[in-house]
Amino acid sequence: MTSALHRLYILGQHVTVRHWAACIVCLVITGCGSDTSAPEVPVFDDPQLQQGRGTWVQICRNCHLMGVAGAPRIGDAENWRARAVKGRAALHQNAINGIGEHDNWTMPPRGGEARLTDEQVRSAVDFMLAASLGTDTPQ
Repeated sequence: MTSALHRLYILGQHVTVRHWAACIVCLVITGCGSDTSAPEVPVFDDPQLQQGRGTWVQICRNCHLMGVAGAPRIGDAENWRARAVKGRAALHQNAINGIGEHDNWTMPPRGGEARLTDEQVRSAVDFMLAASLGTDTPQ
């Protein structure tokens, strides 16, 4: 028998805590309302950029889609252009080694995913640059 604390009624329908938990998880995953500020993420023909997009989807988008903790948002050309001035090699090294130190990371090494290879990280950086600055040829 379910206790009174675990029984809720919405519009006369019995709703369990399990139902509420499922609803909350769905809202967290999909967000509340329709947010049209998320950029459309392009697909490229270049195999390296395709690999980078895969890594971005799995790891990098957690921060770079909406600019979490100051991460440059994908598609934000101005923000990426300012970083690109440092050169692609510097951006690769920042993504591989992280920005900050110890418990004060602004960008954790490898996006916080130690299993990523250097090549996967470079491809993800190249993908974000291409998607943000409109070029499909990594340099």
